[in-house]
Amino acid sequence: MNKGKKIALGVVGGAVVLLGGGYVASYFVAGNQVPAKAEVDGVAIGGLAPDQAVEKLRTELGPKVDAPITVAAGDRSVSITPSQAGLIADYEKTVAEAGGGFSWNPADILHSLTGGGSVDLVRLVDQPKLTAAVEADAKTFDVEGVPATVKFDAGKVVRTEAANAENLNVAKTTEAVTAAFDDGKGHVEAVVDSVEPAVTDKMVDEVVTSFADPLVSGPVTLTHNDTSMQITPAALAEAATFDEQDGKLVGKLDADKLFASTAEAQKALKLNTAKDASFALDGAGVKVVPAVVGEEIDKKSFVAAVEKAATASGAERTAKIEVATKQPEYTTEKATALGAFTNIGDFTTNYPHAAYRNTNLGRAAELVNGTVLMPGETFSLNKALGERNSANGFVDGYVINGGRLVKESGGGISQAATTLYNAGFFAGYKDIEHKPHSLYFDRYPAGRESTIYYGSLDMRFQNDTEYPAVIRGYISPSSSGKKGSLTFEIWSKPTWEKVTSTEIAKSDYYTGTTRTVKGDPKCEPQAPIRGFTASWSRQFWQGGKVAKTEKYSWKYNAGDRIVCE
Repeated sequence: MNKGKKIALGVVGGAVVLLGGGYVASYFVAGNQVPAKAEVDGVAIGGLAPDQAVEKLRTELGPKVDAPITVAAGDRSVSITPSQAGLIADYEKTVAEAGGGFSWNPADILHSLTGGGSVDLVRLVDQPKLTAAVEADAKTFDVEGVPATVKFDAGKVVRTEAANAENLNVAKTTEAVTAAFDDGKGHVEAVVDSVEPAVTDKMVDEVVTSFADPLVSGPVTLTHNDTSMQITPAALAEAATFDEQDGKLVGKLDADKLFASTAEAQKALKLNTAKDASFALDGAGVKVVPAVVGEEIDKKSFVAAVEKAATASGAERTAKIEVATKQPEYTTEKATALGAFTNIGDFTTNYPHAAYRNTNLGRAAELVNGTVLMPGETFSLNKALGERNSANGFVDGYVINGGRLVKESGGGISQAATTLYNAGFFAGYKDIEHKPHSLYFDRYPAGRESTIYYGSLDMRFQNDTEYPAVIRGYISPSSSGKKGSLTFEIWSKPTWEKVTSTEIAKSDYYTGTTRTVKGDPKCEPQAPIRGFTASWSRQFWQGGKVAKTEKYSWKYNAGDRIVCE
């Protein structure tokens, strides 16, 4: 190698060494401090060591960075604290981006040596945590929607307007909060979605136009043959209902309510009512009263015809209805197949002459006479007679009250209860309710008798056989010197060969006291009446012998001697 080349290489080598030393020196100079002109969001950090710069930024920018962010929509708002919602500043990274810290990158070294400049604060967002924070406050922005309504009030269409629901859009609001944090803003407009209610004003508009207004525009006329009936707008409105179906509000008529509310109007169609076959007294026997085939409106077609006509106008508000044949449940054939009825149980009681007895007992016989008692039915004497007053054909007579005989309307009617009880007793019918008198009267069989008082005491028995029955009732009026009699007979098909009563045994006699009644103008003197216990049995015969026995007993009170003063 010649001398010139050695000198050249020496120069180059020296230059490299010189430059390398300068680069290393620049690395250490730049890494020991932040560039002189560096600042972050208006906070100067130039010339500070990196850790000093970090602390200065944390001190001066920290409160601003973690200042609550207001999320608002109208008068509804919430505050989100950034550090609690995953929003934080990275001060170390910010200082590094400002030129603080060691770097072998020539560009970084050059940037530091030339003084640096302004950089943005590095902000970090934990999206899942922020989303959860926004979602936690979502209910603050919820507004419950109000569906539109429509109804009829006094036959008029009444409606209310809808109001949309409002719900926070969490995803979009989270994006808005993120952007505000990045920009250092403290206020965010919440993103709220408006949601229509299940029933909108438009839906109500449609149903009012297509159903409600036409419905009450006038009466609907239904025809059958040469008869007709009208349904008033008020009756139509009363039966109307509104339901949301597949995004529409549908008006319709409640079939049961419409049918029931127009029952009176339906009478104008003069439809025949189906009647079961029955029975009636005929001289000394019983005859079959034939069944009647009736007509009835088909409810389904009735409502369909009304709905179609009710939403129409003019002549189309009149429609024909279908009428179906209604067969009786108990047919003439079934009644006739029973054959002739016989007297299966009867009883007669006598009574002393008294005009009130002829009247009251005659009225009782009249009201009961011809009563039909179907299998399983229960006869009630109170129901058959009704209230015993003058309007119902009864007059004042004697009744037992507090152990004394006093006058009341319908007095003496207990004889009807006793007579009919015994007829049912010998017919073999089930005893449902009966109560013997508290005092014994010798015109009745001891124990086997019954009193009655409207509203509290009744005489009831049940036809517990498989055959219908007809009750016959009549009197033989009393006259001066002649007793009267009351008879009830029960006509049916026999279930038992016969029903009998054992002899009535009387025992345990006792007597009462003497009572003096003073100052009572209604007082009636009364002879003493002995009390005792009566015992007997009902016997049901089949195959020539007693197949069933029912035992009974009753204790009579002793009647006091009443002296009136």
